[in-house]
Amino acid sequence: MNWVPLNSRQIRAVSYDPETQVLHAKFAGRGTVRHVGVPQHIYDNLVETSDPEFYYKYYLEPSRIQTSWWQKANLGSHAVKVLILLIGALVITATALEENGELPIHLSEITGAGTAAAGSGENPALSQQ
Repeated sequence: MNWVPLNSRQIRAVSYDPETQVLHAKFAGRGTVRHVGVPQHIYDNLVETSDPEFYYKYYLEPSRIQTSWWQKANLGSHAVKVLILLIGALVITATALEENGELPIHLSEITGAGTAAAGSGENPALSQQ
C-alpha cells in the first residue's frame, strides 16, 4: 500500500487502489478507515486540496465503511457478553436443580392447578380425580 502524507493535523496519510476504488485514511490518534467505491477524482482532489479535513468530512466521511480495530473490538465485546449470559444461565439452571436432577418446585405450584394439600407427599400431577 502506497501512503501519501497529507497537510492535515487529523488525517496523516491516505492510500488508494484505483482498480478496486478503495481508499484508506490514517488518522492521528485513531486507526485506519476504509472507504469503498471512491472515484479517482475524489482521491486526487483530497491529495491536492489545501484543506484535506474539510474535503474528507464533506466527500468521504459519509461513505465510511469500517475502522480497522474498532470493528474487531466491537465483535469481540459482543461475543464476551453472549458468553457471560450463557454461563449465567447455566449457573442458574444448575443451582436450581436438586440432587436428583429435578427442579425443587412442581409445575402445579406455579400454575395453581394442583389438588393435593401441601406436605401430603402426594405428587399432584399423578393424583387421580
